[in-house]
Amino acid sequence: MGVAPDAPFTRAWYNQSMTISETVEVESKFEVGPDIPVPSPGAFAPLTADEPAVHDLSATYYDTDDLSLTRHKVTLRRRTGGDDAGWHLKLPSEAGRVELQAPLGDEVPPDFVAAVAGLVRRRPLAPVARVDNERHVLTLRDSDGRAVVEFCDDHVTTESFVPGGSAARWREWEAELVDPSLDGAVGHLAAVASACTDAGATASSSSSKLARAIGALPDPFPRGASPVRDALVEDLHQLLDHDPAARRVTMVGVHQMRVAVRGLRSTISSYAAELQTETADTDIDLAVLLEELKVLAAVLGKVRDIQVVDVRLENLAAEFPEDIVSPETRLRLRTELDAEERRAGHRVTAALGTDRYLDLLDTLHRLVEVAGSAPSAATTAGEHGRAGGRKARRESEDVMLRGVDRQFAKFTKARTRTERDLEALELTLSQREALTHVVRKRAKALRRNVSSLQEGGGLTVAPLRTACQRLHTVLGEVQDSVTARMWIRRIARRAESAGESTFGFGVLFEHERGFSERTLAGFENDAATVTAAYLELSESRRAARRRKKTTRKKGSTGTR
Repeated sequence: MGVAPDAPFTRAWYNQSMTISETVEVESKFEVGPDIPVPSPGAFAPLTADEPAVHDLSATYYDTDDLSLTRHKVTLRRRTGGDDAGWHLKLPSEAGRVELQAPLGDEVPPDFVAAVAGLVRRRPLAPVARVDNERHVLTLRDSDGRAVVEFCDDHVTTESFVPGGSAARWREWEAELVDPSLDGAVGHLAAVASACTDAGATASSSSSKLARAIGALPDPFPRGASPVRDALVEDLHQLLDHDPAARRVTMVGVHQMRVAVRGLRSTISSYAAELQTETADTDIDLAVLLEELKVLAAVLGKVRDIQVVDVRLENLAAEFPEDIVSPETRLRLRTELDAEERRAGHRVTAALGTDRYLDLLDTLHRLVEVAGSAPSAATTAGEHGRAGGRKARRESEDVMLRGVDRQFAKFTKARTRTERDLEALELTLSQREALTHVVRKRAKALRRNVSSLQEGGGLTVAPLRTACQRLHTVLGEVQDSVTARMWIRRIARRAESAGESTFGFGVLFEHERGFSERTLAGFENDAATVTAAYLELSESRRAARRRKKTTRKKGSTGTR
């Protein structure tokens, strides 16, 4: 039961009639001079080398006009030559890079377009570079004769088609695991890498041949124009970074995309007043945008909750002997949760494949474009030099601090109401969990705003950030327990209907219930720590103002 943290869960976006293979790419890349000889076969011991093979490869890389795929560490190419001619799509992954392959054809495979639809957003894909490579290959095998590492000596010629692009030539070495799952494979790769550096190679400064061919990418949204825009850019970038993995319903991809969506909602809500002014002459409706983000968060949340519960209950069941939690109970849990995970996963891929989602992304991009467009201290800085720069920094800091103040006010309101009800009312555990869940969400939003503040300038930021994180984490564990108990009850009822024993489900349920009771016992202390840390931040703000005021007075006195 449970999926690997970054393993593909579903290929629902594939056209199953096509021949598409999927591999995880784990490699090391090296820069090497033209005259450095390839390490001798003995340098790779205990691995042994096959006879070298030579391939003439030519790859045309495709991207949008603003190089969105490249910006998000995705490569799409059409390669001829060698033993893997065809279309290749490489996606970032926790375990390495996931490479998808499809047969050679003249057009980009529709399934590949679907896999990166969030990055492409209905825009055309066109050639951006060509990479020709004379590749000398050594296949390195272990003592059992299994191919472990493929060592490549690449002689590369590139031509960039982007504006201002040019041609280039270089040589590099590449060592790639044939099968990352083999025992000892990572150790063998490290040994090959060591042999390369001993021979005079250096670790590559570029992540890919394409990145080196294209060169540095200009930032489409330069930082510093507005702290609110900077926060929006960061969250939008994270959402797009994890869009392809979320479409594959990996645990990491779904989680990180959900975090980004929450961040966007928090930023837009916290700074609605500022953004309302900047979107006044546009068709952007912030209320509608927030609702669309809420819907997306709910879809992602369902599969994320199932993934967490799946792993949580598998680990919990493993703590008990089989006479307490029987194999039959474990099988029932595994079967039911895996089925629900598949259903929730299909809902995610379906949602991300809609025009509604692409419209949401278009709106977010337009919002980022106009955020920070109103006259601000940033313009003043350009007009009045150092003094204007100081004013710009102060105004940016004030904007972020106002956001912190707004979120703390919401947190305090939720905390006060919750603690009053906890003390005055006879509440069930589920009622206490529901009340504290509201506080958790407020602590989470507050932490996001606090994280946008920079240490320094006399501000004491770290204690509040830490306190919010602890409260959010602790109450998050409670919420995971709530979800786990819901599924235990649901699955137990199905087991009972099938005539199976439900004793093990009762044991798991009571364990989770006890966990929640114990965890909630520390709620008030953790919440009080957040308030104390906010007061510490507030005092540091007042002290910083007093110091600045004193400095200005001394400066004005000195000029008389």
